[in-house]
Order: sequence, then C-alpha cells, then structure tokens
Amino acid sequence: MLPGSSGLDRSSILDVTSYDVALDLTGGSDRFRSRSAVRFRCRQPGAGAFADLHAASARRATLNGVGLDLLGGYRDGRLALPRLTEDNVLVVDAEFAYTSAAEGLHYVTDPADGSPFLFSKSSSGGASRIYCCFDQPDLRAPFTVSVRAPAGWTCLANAPELKRPAGGEHGIWRFAPTAPIPPWLTSLCAGVLSGQASGSQRDGGRPLPVTVRAVPSAAAFLEPLRVPELLRQPLAYYERTLGVPYPYGKCDLVFGPVSPALAYSVTGLIVIHDQVLRESQEDGTCLYPALVIAHELAHAWFGGLVTLARQDSWLDEALATYISRTALAEITPGTDPWTASISAALPDDYYAADAAAVRQLENIIGRPAVLSGLAALLQHHAHHDATKNDLIKHWSQASRQDLRHWAAETLMPARRKEDPA
Repeated sequence: MLPGSSGLDRSSILDVTSYDVALDLTGGSDRFRSRSAVRFRCRQPGAGAFADLHAASARRATLNGVGLDLLGGYRDGRLALPRLTEDNVLVVDAEFAYTSAAEGLHYVTDPADGSPFLFSKSSSGGASRIYCCFDQPDLRAPFTVSVRAPAGWTCLANAPELKRPAGGEHGIWRFAPTAPIPPWLTSLCAGVLSGQASGSQRDGGRPLPVTVRAVPSAAAFLEPLRVPELLRQPLAYYERTLGVPYPYGKCDLVFGPVSPALAYSVTGLIVIHDQVLRESQEDGTCLYPALVIAHELAHAWFGGLVTLARQDSWLDEALATYISRTALAEITPGTDPWTASISAALPDDYYAADAAAVRQLENIIGRPAVLSGLAALLQHHAHHDATKNDLIKHWSQASRQDLRHWAAETLMPARRKEDPA
C-alpha cells in the first residue's frame, strides 16, 4: 500500500479535524454521487491552499458557506481554497465515475452470476476519485461515512456499522467515526454478499466483532476452509507477541472479484480475491489462504496503526511479511514459509527478500528483541507516520545495541519499484 503524493507542504499550515462523507450508489453502474464536509484549521489565517478532487462533475463547493469558483479554481485535480480562516468548513457535492483502473471506486459484476460488487482502492491518489479531501498521509482525521445503497446490498466500511435499512430495503447505511486515518486508508465494499458475523475472534479480553462474507457464487467455499479460524490464529499471535491489541473496532473479511491485486487491507476491512477460496485445496494446512489472511491482517498494525513514511514505505510490506510468516511457522508446525521452494509458491514471495533482512536481525539480537522493538514502534507512533530511523532506534533500545551500521548495510529495499499489484 502506498499513499498519494499530492499534498506538498499543506501539513505545515493545516490540521484536519474531521471528514463527513456521504455516498450515493443508487445511480447505476457508471457513476455515483458524493458529498464531503471537511473541517480543518489553518495556522496562517489568510493563506490559501487546495483540496484534492478528481470528479467527473463538480456540482457545488462552498468554503465557510461561500461558493467556490468551479470554473477558474478547479483544474488538474485541485480545488483552490483562497483566504482561509482559523476554522474552516469545506463542503463539496460532486459526481464521480466508477473506475477500471487501480485507483478509485470499482463497480464490477461477478462473472459467475452477474451480481454487483463494489470495492474502493484509495491508495496512490484514489481517495480524491471518491470524495474531496486533503490526500496526503500526514493529514489524518476521523472519518464518518454513510452510504445510500440499493435494496439487497450489504455495505462495509472502515468503522463498525451503526444503522442499516430495515429488511434489506433500499436506504442508508451509517458507520461509526474512524480513528484518525489518512484518506488513502479509507475504503468501502458493497454489493450482494453472503456470509455472516462469526463473533469474537480473540482468545480473551474484549470481544472483536468479525464478519466473513463472499459474493454468492463463492460463499459455499467459506465453511470448508474454516476462514474464521484462519483469522483467529494470527490475530492471537500478533496481539500476544506485539503486546498491542488489534487497533480497530471490528474486522470484516470479504471475498470477491477484486483486481488487479490479489488482496488489500485497510483499517477494519480486508478484501481478498474470491479465487483464493475457489482454488485452495485442503492440504492439511491451507497454507496459501492462511498466509493471504495473515499477511493482510498484519497490515492492521504495519501500514494501518503505524505507516512508514513514503521513502520507507517498502517496510510496511516487509514487516507484514515478516510477522505473518513468523506467525504461520508457529501456527502450522512442520511448515516453513521461508523455505525457498515453499516461498516461491506463496503470494508474498515478492516481499520475501525485504522481509528476510528483518528475519536476519534475529540472528544478531534475538527474536524477542526484534518483536519488542516492533511493539515499541507501534506504541510510540500509533495513528502517525514513522520512519526507518524510528524503527532502528526502537530495535537498538530493545537490544541495547547500536544497530545503525547494520541498518545502513542491510536494511534496504531489495526492489525499488511499487507493488506489482
């Protein structure tokens, strides 16, 4: 997962307080409506800034109750915001096109039965193709989302559901406010889905609401693979070894015809290609689907609760790969995801070389210190960005060794290109 980069230096003068985003998905398979209300403060009253907006049609925009110039002040994905006050409210009503590219809100039909399936990809600038926002990773704020959807649909977002239409009717789904997150971590999944809540997945402590759903044509594969158990085991491992509880109010797993990625994870929501269900064979370990679920769940901590700054963002995937493979090696005795022949057949093999550098550190400071340093990173930088230097500092403190030389020689990306998905 990689955030967008359109923000420049807005965080030097702006603090975003909240987002209220209302989506209307009842307009057919080509376009949808979005209304966003953004509350933010400006530390330099009188200064100007811009918001990110890639709409098919911007209907109306107001800043502090005054209409904005959508002819001269909106171009190239930027909406000009002149003469800001100390406290500001930006309201934008716009129409957006569903996308078939990597970023934005996708509308697809299940090739098996034609049922509708919607999913969003907000990374790499996609959030502004769904609603108006300040799309940069260091401008975090709570999001409150509502969705108007057709009858018979299920809607899922980052936060727990507060209200839904009665009896599967057409109407509005409302969700609780999120923790402070950047726009690129917001997500939505909707459509005709089968499945149900599986209850608390924690071994102890406060219950965690979990749902597992799939498009109807793939729902029959959920039970044979024991998907809730494939989630519960890595969840228990992460909470025990990192000492940091799962950081969100619920966890939804959805299997559907997503593309081009095999899977993606944001705060509170994991979406996985339904082919993982269809093609997985009972081999006694279910290693392939188990690893997909464990890897995406790990992003709740690495890439969600704490995000590595853009220049170090490859570490989000390296850390998720390291901790998920470490968990599965313990959960499934006799199976080693690090073995070259096994690794080559796993979907996270692309990140294996980067994760191996983290695993190598176990030989220097021991696994307990590696995990202790990761826990400290999560505790000290929760709901914020961190850097590779922050990570090295916490590992050095946990091991009582200066690891800066090791990091300079070893901890660097094996590939300097984006996720192949």
